[in-house]
Amino acid sequence: MIKALLTLLLLLPVTLLAEADSVPKYLYKIVSMDNWCESQARPVLKLSNLDDQFIHLAAEKDIGRILEKYWEGYQEVVILKLVTDKLKGRMEYEANPGGTNKYYHLYNGTIPREAVVESKILHRDESGAFLSY
Repeated sequence: MIKALLTLLLLLPVTLLAEADSVPKYLYKIVSMDNWCESQARPVLKLSNLDDQFIHLAAEKDIGRILEKYWEGYQEVVILKLVTDKLKGRMEYEANPGGTNKYYHLYNGTIPREAVVESKILHRDESGAFLSY
């Protein structure tokens, strides 16, 4: 009975699992161009191995910091704007292990392609900075 209830809870939209005003309407996911291209033929996004324990998501205000800190070795990335009520799983707003900045993490979940409402490709310029988003 408990296993069936947990399975049912994992299928509910994220906003039903959190307080109505605690999860923003939109969150963002940064993915590699390769994973974005591979995701086009799938019902859910192809993510990196860094998203194995939980899926890393960001508020709009955090995108610049995340690009600088975690995407240094990439020439181009894709920023996806996601509708949070279409995400499946358990959302937590917490610091990464060993860190102090809080981010949104989606546990035991997926990002259905239908949750993506906007995508922007960013390229690095000659100085190595990503062009404006």
